[in-house]
Amino acid sequence: MDDNLFVKSPQFKSGMNVESFLDRHFSHEFDIEPTTEYQERNLCLGDRIYKKGDVCFFVEYKSGIQTHYTGNVFLETISVDNPCKPGWVYTCQADFILYAVLLDDLILVFKPEVLRQRIANLKGRFPEKSTSKGQNRGYNTHGVIIPLDYAKELAVKIISLFHTQESIREVLSDRMENNDR
Repeated sequence: MDDNLFVKSPQFKSGMNVESFLDRHFSHEFDIEPTTEYQERNLCLGDRIYKKGDVCFFVEYKSGIQTHYTGNVFLETISVDNPCKPGWVYTCQADFILYAVLLDDLILVFKPEVLRQRIANLKGRFPEKSTSKGQNRGYNTHGVIIPLDYAKELAVKIISLFHTQESIREVLSDRMENNDR
């Protein structure tokens, strides 16, 4: 199936569809497997383990479906309507976050530690809002709303789905060379 046709599909109304797309898109370069529930929920290592040879790294998938309509990226600061549960911008321990803005043919690659270093400044500069109850089955998450163009400046790589020859390998080359995980 042509990935660009899939991108324009209305199927991207759920994060699961985005996960399937990302798995397919990067499976040509990496062996990809889901993290265990313990790795994902307790260690906050993300959704997937990407492997190539002896090297592996953890990747968190985020779906930016609303970004297409709002022009903004949502960086979650509170996971649910409970200030005691920090959002993924604070808790993610994955090596990379793939923020899929698929309706705009983009994948933003973030380093979680960079977002953590910048979040206080971002909260002072951009609004922090809650999601609608309909979006998350009866609860709200809260996050900083950042314009897409500004979020691109925070990304370590921007992958254009129209230029699929651009490889995530460029971003991950240090991880692969250092083999420190």
